[in-house]
Amino acid sequence: MTTERVSLSPLKSSEPAGGFFSLALLSRAHLSRALRLFALGLLLFVVACQRPYRVGDYVLVEWGDEKQLYPAYIIGARGDARFRVHFDGYPARWDEDVTLDRIKGFARERVFPPPPRHVRAVQSKEEKSDVASRLSRFKVGDKVRVRFRGSFYRATVLEVESAGRLKVHYEGHESAWDEVVDIGRVEIAP
Repeated sequence: MTTERVSLSPLKSSEPAGGFFSLALLSRAHLSRALRLFALGLLLFVVACQRPYRVGDYVLVEWGDEKQLYPAYIIGARGDARFRVHFDGYPARWDEDVTLDRIKGFARERVFPPPPRHVRAVQSKEEKSDVASRLSRFKVGDKVRVRFRGSFYRATVLEVESAGRLKVHYEGHESAWDEVVDIGRVEIAP
């Protein structure tokens, strides 16, 4: 009875390729390479299929100190990685240029999170001014005369601080002389 020895050592260059073990090694090598090529192809496919952001896209953008996501429209491109956006539901004065890293993808639906802290601060000031101007008989831009030390000086209303107080600019004087005055010192200019 004869027994054959099976060697699991690597093939020598003089030995013919063949046998189960060498076939398994070749298969693993080919399989590994095929998997790497497949993964690379899949990655290239995914990257190639991602369309870049364009003007008109509805996207989610980090906005404010809280870095909360807000829906915005891309209204301009400033190169490949910078875009001008208009935040949905806000006036144009809040439009800003954002870098690509602040755009977090496409907005699928309309969402309206509360305004960021810096927007709330400005809105609060505007609301107070708006309420005050509705209560006052004066409005921004009115030409008035302001009594100062017994004389009247021509001025323009810059801001309605409250129902009884106005910020005025004196005609012919620099803005350093602008001041807030009680309406008791003010009369409408003839």
